[in-house]
Amino acid sequence: MPRLILPICLILATIAPGSGVAMAQEAAPSPDRLASFADVAELAVASPVIVRATITRTRTLSQKQAPDVAPGRVRVLVTAQVANVLVAPASVPGTLTWAWDAPVDSRGRAPAVRNLDTLVFLNTPSPGGVARLASRRAQQPWDDAMAETVRAVARDARSGQVPEVRGITNGFRATGTIPGESESQFFLSTSDGKPATLVVQNRPGEARRVLIARGDIIDESAQRVEPGTLLWYRLACALPARLPAQAGGGDPALAKDWQDAMASLGPCGRTG
Repeated sequence: MPRLILPICLILATIAPGSGVAMAQEAAPSPDRLASFADVAELAVASPVIVRATITRTRTLSQKQAPDVAPGRVRVLVTAQVANVLVAPASVPGTLTWAWDAPVDSRGRAPAVRNLDTLVFLNTPSPGGVARLASRRAQQPWDDAMAETVRAVARDARSGQVPEVRGITNGFRATGTIPGESESQFFLSTSDGKPATLVVQNRPGEARRVLIARGDIIDESAQRVEPGTLLWYRLACALPARLPAQAGGGDPALAKDWQDAMASLGPCGRTG
């Protein structure tokens, strides 16, 4: 079969911020479902190559050929034709092959996936098209909404504007001139070492505001944290629910602001 070379470094569609993840109606087996935005974001950030591909051939390996397969699974060699590339650092072979440890049914058989249109998260393929799935759940039935989410996350990850948060180093709280008014600032550690500050503003009669500031000056340019974005994922999934003692957790008011901010963000929701 001829190779289709797709000379695409990065194909990213523009979508509205905060778009959610709608799962495919033709669902993957439940153990391998990407059940939340965090699941999709984690794979999208970790995978150097993400493609849409149609499975053209499968071959199930025997237990002797794949002795390391976990119970309840069987190893399948998958061959697929690439339809389009969502993310890639360079050209991608038109035909790809990878091993998939598929969950088995009650008869011990893998799901029938031939001709299935898939969204696949991969490590960088070899020139001959041999690839490796980025995780056990990296082969998903194609879904337009999930693909849009992947593009949005990949675009934000490569923009350099969304901090990769490692934890919290310190915090302080100031009260305003009006009863009930306050602002807490929490200084975060990041992978690039650049400043990132989580700002929590409380004003009487208004909903709490949770913002992120990226510079040395914390002002009105601080960005609101929107659900269903890479920024939200990196905060909700990296930060502790309670303020550590070394970061000011001994101050009850500061600790409450932190806890309220984490509650406003909501749970990470990662299931993998």
